[in-house]
Amino acid sequence: MINVRLPEPPPNYVSEVKDPGESFLKRTRNTNATDWNRHNYWRRIHTYLYDSSKGVCAYCASWTPRRRDDSQHFEHTTIDHYIAKSRDKKKAYDWDNFRLCRSRLNNRKADFDDVLDPCRVLNEWFWLEFPTFLIRPAPGLPEQTRKEVKATIDRLELNSDADYVNERIEVVRGYCTGAIPFQVVETRYPFIAYQMLSQDFDSTLKGRFSQHFSGN
Repeated sequence: MINVRLPEPPPNYVSEVKDPGESFLKRTRNTNATDWNRHNYWRRIHTYLYDSSKGVCAYCASWTPRRRDDSQHFEHTTIDHYIAKSRDKKKAYDWDNFRLCRSRLNNRKADFDDVLDPCRVLNEWFWLEFPTFLIRPAPGLPEQTRKEVKATIDRLELNSDADYVNERIEVVRGYCTGAIPFQVVETRYPFIAYQMLSQDFDSTLKGRFSQHFSGN
């Protein structure tokens, strides 16, 4: 995870999302799943949030297709409510509560409250361990922050899901073999790019990884 800056809302946000959403909430005392599905006005700004975020999921910091494609392991993006609707329905239509999110991660986060907000984390909190491609709490964090980072990693299964580990491997492989320029890594996989820069990857690790990936 890396810090995410939420874009400004689109011009149609108030008229298409906030106003009809708040009107629905005023006339509905007890909301259920059917109600939310019928009044999921946030979907009207999904494409805007996707384009503004360049398709990068806020929670794993990796590019994701906009719509479901059965050839893709990660399916598509969704809009996550950082504070779940079940925990505070008044925030269901708040722009500041929306996060672009892979569908798989959205399902895992669900209404749990132990996942850090990507709009409030610091870039230095999460650490990519290049030899294993696992994500760890960065060295030297205060104990409470370390626990929160670990809880986020565990809840989202960023290490236990082989698809996510293999994705990181393939990005680094592509960069080391010249198939993926750093500019693409930076745009589509900003967490990996940040880790490469902060760990001085080119000087300390790229040569060894290039040999490994080329089979020499």
